[in-house]
Amino acid sequence: MASRSRRKLVAIILAAGMGTRMNSQIPKVLHSICGTPMIDHVLASLKPLDVSQIYVVTGHLHNMVQKHVGHRARCILQKERLGTAHAVMMVRKHLQGFDGDVLVMCGDAPLIEAESLRSLVQRRRSHHTACAVMTTNLGEPTGYGRVVRNRDNTVRKIVEEKDTNTYEEKINEINTGTYCFDAKALLRALKDVSNDNAQKEYYLTDVVEILNEYGEEVEAQVAEDPTEVIGVNSRRDMAMAERYLRRRILNRIMDAGVTIVDPATTYIDHDVSIGIDTMIHPFTIIQGNTVIGESCEIGPAVTMRDSRIGNNVRVRNAVVEEAAADNDVTIGPYAHVRPGTLLRRESRLGTFVEVARTDLGEKAQIPHLSYLGDAHIGPECYIAAGTMTCNYDGSSTHRTEVGENAFIGANSLLVAPVRVADGAQAPHNSLVDESKAEKLSTNALRPSRKRSRKTAAGKKSSRTRKSSTKKKSSR
Repeated sequence: MASRSRRKLVAIILAAGMGTRMNSQIPKVLHSICGTPMIDHVLASLKPLDVSQIYVVTGHLHNMVQKHVGHRARCILQKERLGTAHAVMMVRKHLQGFDGDVLVMCGDAPLIEAESLRSLVQRRRSHHTACAVMTTNLGEPTGYGRVVRNRDNTVRKIVEEKDTNTYEEKINEINTGTYCFDAKALLRALKDVSNDNAQKEYYLTDVVEILNEYGEEVEAQVAEDPTEVIGVNSRRDMAMAERYLRRRILNRIMDAGVTIVDPATTYIDHDVSIGIDTMIHPFTIIQGNTVIGESCEIGPAVTMRDSRIGNNVRVRNAVVEEAAADNDVTIGPYAHVRPGTLLRRESRLGTFVEVARTDLGEKAQIPHLSYLGDAHIGPECYIAAGTMTCNYDGSSTHRTEVGENAFIGANSLLVAPVRVADGAQAPHNSLVDESKAEKLSTNALRPSRKRSRKTAAGKKSSRTRKSSTKKKSSR
């Protein structure tokens, strides 16, 4: 027999249910909790366990589940859904000759933690039992199968609620549907599982009692946190699971050095990453694969999805979707950063500005009331209020390019395709197309604001010196 420490582990995820109470056209396990489908949460919990093979038993809308799972697991179709033991039987031929452990879990239990699964597997191995079943204690166990123990505290059987007697009905320890079996013991017991019941189904819970009849031991690994093992069977269950998982996510983020002003009004998805000393204000929603750097201030009232945000970025009352912002960028209030946009270092988007598929150069500014689409804006440009790029001609989109240090006056229209040269200055109320862009003043690069102040000060000093010289001459 293989060394206990080196025993292989395979996992079986039961995901064949109809999900009738979901009232949905997609499989239950593909519904998202905190931005991630339930089946993905379950698969993620298996990653740290060194599982050699994962089997997903599918049924309802098999093709959708198989396509989503892809290469991460092997999907096996349960054509007739005849119970949980029958679902495991679908994998039986793949377990022939396997000398290891089999982890069986539900695809609709998205809150399960990897550490809990590891403890379950270690309990079975260290105590050399035929099975370890994960249980938990509920103050109100209505609707769950009860765990009945032997005098030596091992598990004797699991009784479905409808089959409980007066004593069993009062038991608070319930079955979670997660098991770790010795593979050989499981295969042997499956042969004796019967469908002699009202539903004519094969129940995996019967395996526990069968193993006891063989003289084998079954132990329980009690989950201290009951919320970790809840199953999702309805939209209400989804909302409850989402609430628990969001709180877990927020706690993890806060423990990592992020300030969340009001967790009750902050919604952050599972895969979001946020750097230390960043502050998240109320009514903020951060979704998808968003990465936010250090020392940022996000919110209030920000929606952000699948975006990359640098350090020291300020975003408030804004929507940012599939976009990127370098360090020291300012966005909002009431700005909309649409997909394909890159905001480079120290650039600024102000009030009621919308940008799409735009590259905004370093220190460039669009302070308010403008729309730029399919544009490349050079460093240190200033785009005044009311400016629009006319990037769509009714059939195609075209690019607008504005060179370094250019100035576009208020209420201007840039008719694409068009290129405005470096240092060009478009007066207020301009209509700039290809022909007019060539006529814009381009004598020299427009001085930066910092240099402008110095120049103005220099001129003032010069005038002062000239005035002083005239006075001396007059004297």
